[in-house]
Amino acid sequence: MTDGIEWLQDAQLARERALTERKTILIDVMKDRCRGCDKLDAVTYPDPDVAAAVISRFVPLKLNLFRSPRDVIRPLGVIWTPTILFTDRRGTVHYRSVNFLPPSLFLTLLDLGEANVDLRWSRTDHAIDLLRGAYQRDPEGALAPEVLYHLGIATYLKSHSNADLYGVWDVLRERFPDSIWTARIP
Repeated sequence: MTDGIEWLQDAQLARERALTERKTILIDVMKDRCRGCDKLDAVTYPDPDVAAAVISRFVPLKLNLFRSPRDVIRPLGVIWTPTILFTDRRGTVHYRSVNFLPPSLFLTLLDLGEANVDLRWSRTDHAIDLLRGAYQRDPEGALAPEVLYHLGIATYLKSHSNADLYGVWDVLRERFPDSIWTARIP
């Protein structure tokens, strides 16, 4: 347990809970003697807003890169810790982030991860709400360009309108012209 977050350590149990509760699985792959892992546990997870979001929206699963079963770890493709993964109830990874993030950025990461899982399960409206909320909460943040990029995709998947897609992506180009996310826009 990390300040209220009850981390499961059994991947099968996490998938069963995710299926029953219709939630995204949040996986923290860590290892012993890992500065980023220790800092997540000491700084990010104890944050009241992070803990509340994880508890209410996710099935939290903590795996040890070297101690958890190999047949669980190997398919995840993790080579660095901490790695934060967002999977659907089948265990398919749809979004990943490597290394430590402070609470404010981790909250945005939670929105990005859940939105990416939602898009794969045709929960487009919820994904749009998460991404809009993340951008409105932190429009100048380090993850804002990525949020806008994915918001454009989500908006297009809902409307199938290039005007809607480029309406969002034009904001991305204007606000963050040097971002790698802007460079990806065709």
